Formats: sequence, C-alpha cells, structure tokens
Amino acid sequence: MTSTRLALAALIFPAMAASAVSAAETLSLREAVRLAIENNNNYKISIEAVEESRQKVRESWGMLWPTLSTDVAYTRQGADAGFSSNIKANYDVKFINGQIAINPGVFYNSLLATRNAHIIAENNVRKQRSETVVRSIQSYYRLLLAREAEAMRMESLKALEENLKTVTIGYNKGIFSRLDYLRAQVAFSNEKTQFINAGNDALSAMADLNIQIGNDIFMRIEPDPAEMQIDKALLEALPSDAERERKLLVSMIGEALKHRPEVIQIRKTREMKEDIASAAEAIYLWPTFFVSGSYGTSKTESSDSGSPPPTSPDPLTNMLNQMIYGMRENLAPSGWNKSWNVTVGATYRWGALSPLDTSHAKANQSRSSAKQTEHQMDDFIKGVKLEIQRGYLKLKAAHVSLSSQQGNVATAEEGLKAAITQFRNGIIDNTKLLEANVQLITARTLYIQSLYDFQVARAELNRAIGVEFFPVR
Repeated sequence: MTSTRLALAALIFPAMAASAVSAAETLSLREAVRLAIENNNNYKISIEAVEESRQKVRESWGMLWPTLSTDVAYTRQGADAGFSSNIKANYDVKFINGQIAINPGVFYNSLLATRNAHIIAENNVRKQRSETVVRSIQSYYRLLLAREAEAMRMESLKALEENLKTVTIGYNKGIFSRLDYLRAQVAFSNEKTQFINAGNDALSAMADLNIQIGNDIFMRIEPDPAEMQIDKALLEALPSDAERERKLLVSMIGEALKHRPEVIQIRKTREMKEDIASAAEAIYLWPTFFVSGSYGTSKTESSDSGSPPPTSPDPLTNMLNQMIYGMRENLAPSGWNKSWNVTVGATYRWGALSPLDTSHAKANQSRSSAKQTEHQMDDFIKGVKLEIQRGYLKLKAAHVSLSSQQGNVATAEEGLKAAITQFRNGIIDNTKLLEANVQLITARTLYIQSLYDFQVARAELNRAIGVEFFPVR
C-alpha cells in the first residue's frame, strides 16, 4: 500500500515546472533578441554595407573637388644652332597645379543614384534586423517549450515508474492481472523513449539559441519561465467580428506598403536605375565644363658660350644669328621667375548624339531594368497582402487554440484527480488511470505548442508589416 500511495502522489503532481535549476542566469526574451541582433553576422554585414554606400555618396560629391598637385621638373638640353642653343637647362616648379572637369547632368544624376543606393542599404539593415528578431523568438520559445516538455516527460516517467512498481507488487500478490502488468510495462517503456527524445530536443533547441545569441553551443541557458504566461490583454486584443478584422487587415497592409523594407528597396531601385539612365544620357545632353590653372616659378640656365654667333655666307642666316644672340637675355632670363595661368572652357561630345554611341545603350539598359522593377513591385505587393492575411489567420488560429487549451488543461487536471480517486476506491482499473495521465500530458503539450505558434505568429506579422505592430515584451 505504501508503493501505491507513492504512485498516486506522483500522479497528483504532474509536471509544469521548469527544468532543473543550473548555475546559468535566467535569459529573458528581450535580452535574447538583443544578443541575437548584436551577434548576427548578416546584420553586421548590412551595417558595413550602409557605410560603404555612404562613402559612395561622398565619392559622387567628390566630382566637384578639383585634382590638385605640385609638380617639380628639371630639363637638360643642348643644340648646335637656333633658339635652343642658348638654353642649357630649365628648372620648373608648379606649387599649385589644379584642374576640374564636370558634366552637370552626370554629376547630379550620379549623386541621386548613390543616395538611393544608400537608402536601399539602410533598409536592408531593417530587413536583416526583423528576420533576426523572428529567428531569435522562434529559437527562444523552442527552447522554452522543449524544456517544459522535457520536464513533463521526466515527471510522467517518474509517475509511471512508481506505477509499474505498484502494479508489479500487486501482480505478484494477485491483485492486478497480467494484462495490467504488461500495460504498465509498455507505458513505462514508451514514456522512457519519449523522455529521451524530449531531452535531445531540448539540447538541440539550446544549441540553436546559443548560435543565435553568439554563445558556444554547449553553454547552459535558462529561459525565463515567466515567458510561458500570456497577458490576457493580448488574447483580448484581436477583433471578434468580421468587419473589425477586415479593417485591421487593411490597416496592416497600409502600414506594410509604407514601412516594409523590401517595398522601399524596390521603389528606390527603380529610381536609382532611372538616375543611372539619366546620367548616361547627360553625356550628349550637357557639355562638360572644365577649369585648369597653375601657379609656380621657373628658372632658365643659359649656355656657357658668350662669343658672338658664327658668320655665314648667307646674309639671311647671319641676320637670324645676330637676332638670336641679341635675344639671349629674353630667352634665358636670370633668376627665378614666377608665373601663373587659368584656363576656362567647355567641350561638347557631339559624337554621342549617334545611336551607336555606348551612352545610348547604357541608358536604354537602365530604363529597361527600371521597368522590370515595376513588375517586381506589383508581384511583391500581392505577396505582402497574402503574407499578412495568412499571418493573421495563423495568429487567430493560435489565439483560439491557446484560449481553448487553457481550459483543456484545467479539465484534464480535474479528470486526473477524479481518476486517482476512482482508482483508489477500486472503481476503475490502472488503464483508465494511465489514460487520464496521458490526456493531461497531451493537453499541456498542445497548450505549449499553441503558445509557441502564438508568439511566433506575432513576430512573423511584425516582419510582414515592417514595423513592430505587436511589441516584443
């Protein structure tokens, strides 16, 4: 009778407690989401891509900055006759040598294209963040529910082990039949397998969450048991009539079309393609303006010969030699001489007017690519509407299941208490008692699964809408 009491006591208090307490700190859902975002490599890559796109915008602005340099040159030369014969070497220093050439249309449209690319990169960060939030919530509740399932199986296994001992003793004394004994054995063996599977699921879920938050896969994590509780306000927040549901769906779709990262990315991609096309067309629509200039000093070193020029039988040659000799000081002035120059002008590439020029092909390619994005946008909007509707239906189903399973758990607990009393009074056999225990485990398992579906559905709807429509607590 002592063994029977122990078995009944074990059945009266089935598992709803969390898994065994370890040295690990309790990890809340919000903290898990934060760590998952911080340690997600795709999220980090998207942030670096934003910085890269920002530098490309700066590169476009750099088209307005002239190229500046300092040039130093030394020229050594020699000639037997003519002007060059009076110059031996030349020193030339350009302190400032600058030039800039810009096509206004190319600059403006290139700048717009890089700015749109930057916006696309920023929205990719939002996209990666929302996907990380969904995955981390899935991993967190998967671990939480796996731990609960493992704890239930452990308590159920203890209860069935005690029950098997009780039935074995009763079978040896002739109280229970062989059928009761065999059923107790099968129930215990089956539950042992279920307990091992539940433990493996918990280890797998813990490894998955560890990867999400950047830990080693063997790090012990204790999810917060409070996350198993659902605020009644969340269950009462969903509308109960069709008209209010329709308005809620319309509101969600409207928010998605304004805030969904992919919608913004497709729209900006189309604008960027149009800007690239306009930049290519600007080559033959606009002239290229340029400004160049320099400021420096130079020194000319004259030849060592100071003798008069040689005479020639040709009078014209003699006259030229005398003229060059007299211009030696002007050709090779002594000392350093400052100089500067500025050139302003414009060039028009009229050859680009021909349809055979590459600029026409580049512009047409970008225009065609822009038209493709319009079809992508149309398909994506249809997909968003369908995704939100399906997500809401999934949330609604989880909401109904969660509400009903709460009542089922209470009913199954009452049923088990009644079965224990009837078994104690000999009204039912051991089979009915085992069935009552299985029903309670099933009810609690379905409740846990409904909780998982409910929380994941809220996170997936947030991703589909593009904003935190259902805040993560």
